Amino acid sequence: MFIQKVKLTVVALAIAGSLLVSQASAEISSDFSDVPTTKHYASAVYELANRNIISGYEDGTFKSAASITRGQAAAIIAKLLKYDTKNVKDPKFKDVASSQWSYGAIAALANADVINGYGDGRFGPNDSITRAQMASILVKAFGFPPYYYSSSENPFTDTQRLASHQTTINILYKMGITSGTTPTTFSPNAPISRAQAAVLITKAEKVKASIVTLKAADYGWNSIYSYSSYHDQDNIIHTVASDKFNWEEIQLVPMREGTTTLSMTGSTRDPITGVDSHDDYRKYYVHVTKEDEQLKITLEESEDILTTEVLLSSSGEQVKNISLATMEGETIQQEVKLKSCDYHPLHAAPECFSIDDPGEYIATVQYASGKKARHAVAASVYKPSFYLSVHKLEEKPTFTIDLGGTADQFGEYVMPKGGEKIAIISRDKNSNRFHITGVSEGKLQIVFPNSKAAVDRFDIQVRKLGSIINVNASKQNEDY
Repeated sequence: MFIQKVKLTVVALAIAGSLLVSQASAEISSDFSDVPTTKHYASAVYELANRNIISGYEDGTFKSAASITRGQAAAIIAKLLKYDTKNVKDPKFKDVASSQWSYGAIAALANADVINGYGDGRFGPNDSITRAQMASILVKAFGFPPYYYSSSENPFTDTQRLASHQTTINILYKMGITSGTTPTTFSPNAPISRAQAAVLITKAEKVKASIVTLKAADYGWNSIYSYSSYHDQDNIIHTVASDKFNWEEIQLVPMREGTTTLSMTGSTRDPITGVDSHDDYRKYYVHVTKEDEQLKITLEESEDILTTEVLLSSSGEQVKNISLATMEGETIQQEVKLKSCDYHPLHAAPECFSIDDPGEYIATVQYASGKKARHAVAASVYKPSFYLSVHKLEEKPTFTIDLGGTADQFGEYVMPKGGEKIAIISRDKNSNRFHITGVSEGKLQIVFPNSKAAVDRFDIQVRKLGSIINVNASKQNEDY
C-alpha cells in the first residue's frame, strides 16, 4: 500500500573549532618526519594538524606513541568544542591552581560534568590520561546517546569489570569510533598515545556530525510516546532516547549504509483536561549513505504499509506446506512461499510466510508427519506502523480436562447462567473427565460446591477469530 512520500533531507554539519596541544612554540606542520602517509593514523593526525588543532615538536616529529596528560586532554576538548574557559566556577581540585595554564579548560569541563577528579580531591593534570578516561570524556563532551547493552555485546574482556568506564567504552565501540587495541581487548588503563587520541577525536567528530536528533517539540508534541526501528535487523541505525524516562527527543546514529524504517507516535496533553492523546505519528524510511567517508542520514516520510512476516505457532515438527484461504474457505494460495523468519531469530527453519493485504485468513499447516493444523490470521492496518498488525489463533474447538480422583470427591458441578452460550460441557460417567466444546468467545468458571478434593473449580476460556475457535481449560484449587 502506498499513499504518500515526502523527502526530508537532514544534513549534518561538521563541528568547527580548534584545539592546541602545546609543545614549546613549535610551528604547526602537516609533514611530520615520523608520520608517513602509510600509517593508519596518518590521515587523522594530518587533518588535525592542518586545522591547527595539534602540533608537532621543534625537530619536525610528531611522536605518535607519546602520551598526553589529563590537563592537555581538557584543553583539547575545551578548545575543540568552544567551551567558555574564562567565566568558570572553581572546581576546587587540590592540585589545580587558578594560575595553571590549563585551569580554565579543566574548570569548564568540570562545570559541564564532562570530567571528574580523583576520590582524594585531586585532578592529576600532569598524569597521563588513560584510554578509558579519554573514552568517557569523549562520550560526555560530544553528548553521545546512551546504549543499553548486555554484557554479551561487549567484545572487550578487559573492560567487563570496569564500573565507571565500561559503558562509555562500549558506546564508542558500538558507534564504530573504536575497535580496541585488539579484537578482544581495549587496554583501558594504558595511557592513550597522541596518535590514538587523534584517531578517536576525528572519528568522534564525524559520528557526532552524522547523528540526527528528532525532537518532540518540532512535531508539536509534549513528548515521544513510542518509537520503533526494531525491524532493523541489519543494524543500519542505532536509535535511542536521550533520556530513559521522558522522551523529549530521540537520536539516530548511522551504523552502516542501507535503508531501514522508523516509526514514532507523539504524546500531546490537553491543556484543559490534562489528558494525553497518542493519535499523531510519523513514519520514515531511513536511508544511510556514505559521502566523503562519512555516513549521512536522509529521512523520507511515508505512509507505506510493507509486506509483513507471519510466524504461526509451531508444534516443533517440520513444516511441509502452508496453504492460505479466506475465512469462508475459498483458496487463495494452495502453497505459500515459506522463508526463514527474519524477525524471529529462534526460528531459523523456513516456517514464516508473508502477507501484503489486510484481511482475515485461514492458514492450514501440513507437517511432514502428515498432521494438519488450522490457524486464523487477522491482519489489520495500524497507521503508525510500517507493518500490518497480525493476530493469530490456532484452531482447537474442543478440550478435555481430567481433574483426577473419584466422582464422589467432587460431586456435582455448577455452570454459570448462560454459560452454555460460551461452551458445551459433557462429563464421562463416574469420572472427573470433562469434554468442552467452544461455542462463542468468553470465560467460564465451573464450580464444585461440595468438593472434598483440593480442586474445587476449573476455568474455561474460549477465544474466537473469524470462524476459528480455540478452547482451553485449567483447574484451580481453594487457595488459588
